[in-house]
Amino acid sequence: MIYDKYNNKDVCLYKLENNFISIDITDLGARINALRINGKDIVLGTNNVLDYLASNSYMGATIGRVANRIENGTFRLNNKNYQLAKNDGSNHLHGGNFGFDKQFFEVLEHNETALKLHYYSHDLEENYPGNLDFYVTYILEKDTLAIYYEGKSDQDTLFNPTNHTYFNLCGEDVNSIEDNYLEINADFYNEARLDLIPTSKLIEVTNTVFDFRKMKKITQDFKANELKNTNGYDHNYILKSNKACVAYSPKTKIKMELETNLPCLQLYTAGALKLTNGKTRTYDKHSGFCLEPQFMPNAINMDVTKPILKANEIANYYIKYKFVVE
Repeated sequence: MIYDKYNNKDVCLYKLENNFISIDITDLGARINALRINGKDIVLGTNNVLDYLASNSYMGATIGRVANRIENGTFRLNNKNYQLAKNDGSNHLHGGNFGFDKQFFEVLEHNETALKLHYYSHDLEENYPGNLDFYVTYILEKDTLAIYYEGKSDQDTLFNPTNHTYFNLCGEDVNSIEDNYLEINADFYNEARLDLIPTSKLIEVTNTVFDFRKMKKITQDFKANELKNTNGYDHNYILKSNKACVAYSPKTKIKMELETNLPCLQLYTAGALKLTNGKTRTYDKHSGFCLEPQFMPNAINMDVTKPILKANEIANYYIKYKFVVE
């Protein structure tokens, strides 16, 4: 069905559903606009493209080529320097001014429980090297929503996709994430500067407000000094295994288990979210929370695993959300 128009083109919305889960996805940004568990919509979204763009929130979108921040928008690859857009202060964020969230994807396959989309990112688009074929596939598998990413480039390039959905397991129509609980399978998080670029220091979560190894209310420590700069959480965790995290709402009894083969998880609790016209209400700060599997922020400029996709090789990543109503 037609969702809206963007740049004089129809933006289409595609629905997947089974007996437990239904999801609405737009071809603009391969974006999750609604996700219903037993009929309860648990993700933030907008009713038109203009509200989405005005929010500058990346709400529900597929992010690429590189999720999160790159310091000063610069990196070096194969003895060549690249300068990217500085669209987050002096840094590069989520693929640049016209990242994948603002691009039309081609629909290759669509049935009741699966949607496969494709985007061809040209060489030097947003100044990233290489012509990149990018595929994102959404599949409903009984109690699980799976997202599969595939990338192949004709030159060495960077590739670090993620999904930027804002969850509220109490329901999209509920004003705050206060009654959401979270557990993260990580012993360490990144120390970060005020502009959220990580330092080289990994900090153990023990005896800190960043410890989610046992489930706790997401908002429990929001007033802590350590969270003042980000008005909540906007921090990267180093995952111990593919079992990344578990979120839960005692109000709806919905539990969500997230699994991924990406090495890190950015927890963002929407402390910078602008007032946004949402599907059923106006969203504000802390209306939702994001769980973004990815490589470490600024990894290309650090002595860590780098999101380099070698020429003519194929990279495959996944995110799986398993739902239970207790």
